[in-house]
Amino acid sequence: MKLYIQTDKTSDQVYIGVWRKGAMSRGGVKKTVQVSDEIALDLDVGGRLVGIDIANASRVLGRDVFREAFSTDDLVGVAEAAKLCGVKKPNFVRDFADRPDFPTPIAELASGRIWLRSQIDSYFQGKERPAKRLRSIA
Repeated sequence: MKLYIQTDKTSDQVYIGVWRKGAMSRGGVKKTVQVSDEIALDLDVGGRLVGIDIANASRVLGRDVFREAFSTDDLVGVAEAAKLCGVKKPNFVRDFADRPDFPTPIAELASGRIWLRSQIDSYFQGKERPAKRLRSIA
């Protein structure tokens, strides 16, 4: 299951969609349930949640709802994540990226995985980062 968010600042609306494999082949939204004046739930044919529609989003979620959640400086790829972890890129993939307790990438693109820098930093809170190895000059 993956979540996606669509925003429309002009109409002050946010839609949080839930994507499940095969969901669209089952027909998408079959029923909408209004839970308040501002919030409606979209359900599929099996009664599973496929989306949440939020009207008056700036009031319901806070006035900064349309501000970017993070800057591009907060995003790191494999090379940058390896550097944050104090290891070389191939070692990062082997030793960190595939660990179940390591932060989940926020995106997996054809060019590689993307993490939030803050999540990697938080991962090391209370843990020691690997010591950088000194190259022998002898």
